[in-house]
Amino acid sequence: MSYYRIKDLPEDARPREKLLQRGAEALSEAELLAIVLRTGGRGKSALDLAYELLQEAGSLQELAAWSAERLASFRGMGRAKAAQVLAALSLARRLSSHPLRGRKIKRPEDAVGFLRSRFSFEKREIFGAIFLNQSNLVLRAEVLHTGGRKSSAVDVGLLMKRALEVGATRLIVFHNHPSGNPAPSQEDRRLTRKIKEAAALLDMELLDHIIIGGDKFFSFEAGG
Repeated sequence: MSYYRIKDLPEDARPREKLLQRGAEALSEAELLAIVLRTGGRGKSALDLAYELLQEAGSLQELAAWSAERLASFRGMGRAKAAQVLAALSLARRLSSHPLRGRKIKRPEDAVGFLRSRFSFEKREIFGAIFLNQSNLVLRAEVLHTGGRKSSAVDVGLLMKRALEVGATRLIVFHNHPSGNPAPSQEDRRLTRKIKEAAALLDMELLDHIIIGGDKFFSFEAGG
């Protein structure tokens, strides 16, 4: 690859100037990432480095799943650049994670966008709940368990205790499959029945159990 400095490019081809003149929509993912990086490494521009990162990761989504250590150790990066990239990606996730509190959940898709943006590329298994009132308005959404890469032991008693604490009468539970395949396991089905029975004893209703796997999801209410 032949390297060049961004300032050697025509002004309307430089990522920063291009963004200011034409808007962010006119830039590629590599150009946007180059702006975040600001500088490249030895013998390469920020744009070169951005292209190399995306090529190595395979996609921006996969890059977002990289750890701080992996980013920092990539040739030309270092800790400062890794922090810049991680901060930008975290801001993007938070912006796309529309707060659920006060929203009405009418169908699985109403919650799936929020769950995908938070957990699609999480490498550990996360289990949590969306607590609702009788009108299906969200009171809180919380992660209750964080497991290893393969599983998370779910304490149903703790889940019910938390539901009582926030005054929930209905709930949606969720977890992710780091493998990217949202198909439920037999253990997932047993857990769903267990939570449903425990909720009924407390005059609560389990509305759904949603499994997130990459950009796909499974809803027990819709398909289980």
